[in-house]
Amino acid sequence: MKVNGSILLDKKGTFSNIHQHNAEYAIYDFVSMVKEADDSKDTLYYDNDEWGQFYAKCYTPNDSYWHGLGDIAFTMLLNVSNPVFKPVQIGNTEVFDSKPKPRIHGGFLCKGCSQENYVYDEQSINKWHYQWFCDNPDKIDWSKSVNGTFPCYNKVITILRKELQKLKDNPNSISGLGHLDKLYLASVEIDRLDEKEVVSKFYSLIMDHKNESSEKISYAKEIGSKICELNFYRHEKELEELNKDNQQIVKIYSIKKDNKYQFLSIDKKHGRFEWCDEKGNHICEVMFDGEPVENSQDANHSISHVDDWKRIYQK
Repeated sequence: MKVNGSILLDKKGTFSNIHQHNAEYAIYDFVSMVKEADDSKDTLYYDNDEWGQFYAKCYTPNDSYWHGLGDIAFTMLLNVSNPVFKPVQIGNTEVFDSKPKPRIHGGFLCKGCSQENYVYDEQSINKWHYQWFCDNPDKIDWSKSVNGTFPCYNKVITILRKELQKLKDNPNSISGLGHLDKLYLASVEIDRLDEKEVVSKFYSLIMDHKNESSEKISYAKEIGSKICELNFYRHEKELEELNKDNQQIVKIYSIKKDNKYQFLSIDKKHGRFEWCDEKGNHICEVMFDGEPVENSQDANHSISHVDDWKRIYQK
């Protein structure tokens, strides 16, 4: 998803301000932030000589500047120091502040750096992007949405693929997994599965083996919330409170598409979503990838009090 934001690598977040014992962790975080910025078409800027020196020294691994840094961390750093990722020198902070929004400061997370309004790793930049699109839903690009539910379908598949990889690495983490399932996990390369296979195996090997109790509800909330938030849905706690008497509704998320709300609530029985329209009327049940489930139009999953919610909270 293109954001086209601006990130200023500021003086507080320079490499020299990192504690030496935390250097490798800080580099891992910084590299993940830069890669996410590149994927989102954000532009990095810097306005001080120290960042210029930092990028120049990335091509001299034997420089004392990198004392104590391991080969893996340095290689990661080198990979994001090529011209594709390299930031643009800018005159001063005032010039940066004149750039169109969204814009934010970033760099390494050092002592004295605020974790608010500052990007330094993948999680913090995703949080910034999330807030921007929640506040500006008209900027969301829906062109790669598969079923009109998730604008970032690829991120949904990445989440489910990671869950399968965790299971492959530790097949005993789920009780009741059969011998044939374990043989399959031992032989398959998770990264080579196509999108449909990822979704199918996520349900057959993971979700369907969760106990239909607090375990399944907790896990469905965890994965469902990740999917919604990476697709710029907003958690609507006030609407949940207005629907607290409906035991079918666990967690409610909203997004605006074409200036109209659509809602997702997490289905606690199957580990899916309930998809509702602008008025809260139930459309159908969908899998975690947004694929509709046949014959799932159940009015009990409609969301009530949507008009009251809009009026009270000025939505």
